[in-house]
Amino acid sequence: MKKLAVFTAILLSNIIWACGFYPYGESVRFSFLNPDNFPYRNYASFYYSSLSFSQSDISGPSGQDNEKLWNQYCKGNIDLDDINRVLEEYSYSDIKPDIQNTFLTYLYNQKDTEAIAYLKFAKNCEYFNTWQDDPWERNESTVIVKRNNLLHKAVSLIERAVHKDIKKRYAFLALRLAFYQKDFHTVNTVYDRYFNVKKTENIVDIWALYFKAIAEKNKALANLYFAKVFAKCPEKRFVAWQYFSSKIPETEVLKYAENASERAAVLLLYGIYNPERNLENLKKMYAEDKGSEGLEFLLLREMGKLEDWIFTPYYTLFDPSTRELSYWSGDISENKSVQQVLERSETDRIYARKVLDFINTVDFSKVKTPEVWKFAKAELLWMTRNYSGSIDQITGLKKILPSESPIHKDLDKLKVLNIFAAQKHGNAVIPEITKETIIKNKTDQPFIFALGRELEYLGNTDDAALLYVSLEGSNREGSSIFYKSVKNRNKTYGDFFSDYFEYFDAVYTPEQLKSFISKIQRLKTDGDPFYRNYHQLKSAQINMLYDLLGTKYIRENQLEPALEIFSKLGEGYFDAQYNVWQREDKEYYTRAGKVFYKNPFYHLRYTPDFMEEKDKIKLSKITITQKLIEYIGKADDPKEKDRDYYYFLVANCYYNMTQYGNAWMMKRYALSSSGNFSIRDDNEEFKAVNKANFYYGKALANAKTQKFRALCLRMQGRCENYRLDYEKDKNIDYLIHSDSYEEDRLQKNRYYKDLGNKYKDQYSDLMSGCDFFASYFKARR
Repeated sequence: MKKLAVFTAILLSNIIWACGFYPYGESVRFSFLNPDNFPYRNYASFYYSSLSFSQSDISGPSGQDNEKLWNQYCKGNIDLDDINRVLEEYSYSDIKPDIQNTFLTYLYNQKDTEAIAYLKFAKNCEYFNTWQDDPWERNESTVIVKRNNLLHKAVSLIERAVHKDIKKRYAFLALRLAFYQKDFHTVNTVYDRYFNVKKTENIVDIWALYFKAIAEKNKALANLYFAKVFAKCPEKRFVAWQYFSSKIPETEVLKYAENASERAAVLLLYGIYNPERNLENLKKMYAEDKGSEGLEFLLLREMGKLEDWIFTPYYTLFDPSTRELSYWSGDISENKSVQQVLERSETDRIYARKVLDFINTVDFSKVKTPEVWKFAKAELLWMTRNYSGSIDQITGLKKILPSESPIHKDLDKLKVLNIFAAQKHGNAVIPEITKETIIKNKTDQPFIFALGRELEYLGNTDDAALLYVSLEGSNREGSSIFYKSVKNRNKTYGDFFSDYFEYFDAVYTPEQLKSFISKIQRLKTDGDPFYRNYHQLKSAQINMLYDLLGTKYIRENQLEPALEIFSKLGEGYFDAQYNVWQREDKEYYTRAGKVFYKNPFYHLRYTPDFMEEKDKIKLSKITITQKLIEYIGKADDPKEKDRDYYYFLVANCYYNMTQYGNAWMMKRYALSSSGNFSIRDDNEEFKAVNKANFYYGKALANAKTQKFRALCLRMQGRCENYRLDYEKDKNIDYLIHSDSYEEDRLQKNRYYKDLGNKYKDQYSDLMSGCDFFASYFKARR
């Protein structure tokens, strides 16, 4: 039965998540290194991400290999953009002598009829170089025939071509036509005659090798070919990766590699396919080809993984974006899950140390881009908590980088992260030396949130709060930051935050919140330049924080401090926020937590009115708190003749300030039925209605008539039912509904037992419904 309960819990949890949003993957991944700032844009499709690889456009010089080859054919006198226009934009009819294009002008001036004829033939072939030309397949047979004719013509033109470059280009066209014709025999025949897998001199050779790899029946050998294409041709990287079979053992492919460059190319693709730790692969690549560009890209990918594995859990308490820990592995407590996530983060810091040890063995004079390795070293030192070493590495690297290098921005942020993390607990601040960088990067949400988290971990919740508040607003880089609290214990739907107010509401103590508000007020008065230039809280935000502070005092039953805060805000604030007098749709605003629907001292939710509302007040947090203090004072006064009455009113108010009442907004800003656990300190009181039970008991102790005592006991029984529900809901078995639950609860409810034993004549009236409540209340005297 217990296993069934756990299974049902998992099932229902998944159903709930499927019906609503829950952060995962890229929405939680933390990254500080911007791969676009490094010289590997041609690998953009393979940047580290929790998403599947996706094809990216290749732009810039590295994407113009064909244009460069044509320019070389033309003795290096042609504008590359003109060549690109002819290749990518012009049609067959555009290739003529009178068009304004330096490429065509050169060919016509040189009377290069061979090259011109080739370009025209290539344009004729473009339509047929796809798998499916007509989505309805009405012209399929015609296309096959025409493509076959073009294929035979291309083969004949190869022999007639004089210039070796044009001959190769015709041969490539033949390969491509044969590929789309699914004629792999011709692919192999043409390739073996006009190309050589050991001689890939230019881009046409690489393109040809791509088709040879597709036609190759030996899959291990095909993998080698695809690896060579991947390494040498950015435009073919994505399709080469798609065809590459990572299931074939690496050793099977490597035995066909004839030199270090080919072995490095094979290792590169296996490294990209590896979503986990790739250090051994990096070491092998370094041994084979120290100057490999692919080696440095894999190092960059490894840094992306480590950022995710270490900092996503460290700062947000979510699992890394590419890893998921089970929340149902024998112990359903959130404490264990959070602890598992943090422990894994520490394990990955140990792995970061191993990567750092490897970099310390690297000869920077032999690698292609030393600054990439030095940046990685600086970040690894930060990851392994060697903050001074990381700062020294950053300082040295900045001195040798060109001033226009975009890497400076990443280094500046990395230095600030080191400075923050290096501070001692209890003495952490926003150091003056970091403020300029923070202001420059104030829209970078992961960076700002990480700084706030560091301060919070180090005991400075004031400055942490300032940074969290600044994340709110438009024009921010990236999406919202989603994060959890170390206070999380039970798995609930609402176990994460993306808004500072929700976080303060759930996590900050009244003392922490009061301290933050005081600091904000000082900063406004002092005119602190950092605060002025970074993020100033609006008056409405500060008022809401005061509202929250008073609400937290209510949760702790500190009524006098709560009233002081509410009174400071004034009736005008609450008139705008909560009161219903000018609202037409009371029910809507009540459900939204904006208004108090009924006086909580005299009316109970889902219960017919049974008390006369003698003390009418305009409902707000001020007036309700005032009356609660007043009524408690009267109830506790031994000289008061109506102590039972006032205790009953107080009990009603405390009842209504729970999730079952009509004044729950005294303690909450939203009401949810998604789970019975909250990390707010008063969760049990809000769910189990203990304080109302206590005051109904006080009313009972001071009651003068038997009927009123019975009514008080009946109300205690109602509160006890809620407590029993709460206790049961804390156990996973609550998901398995039992037909006998209501009967079991009735048997466990000691107040109902007392009602039946001590007030037998009244038991039937009070337990049959609420219709007798009015007469029993009137019988108080």
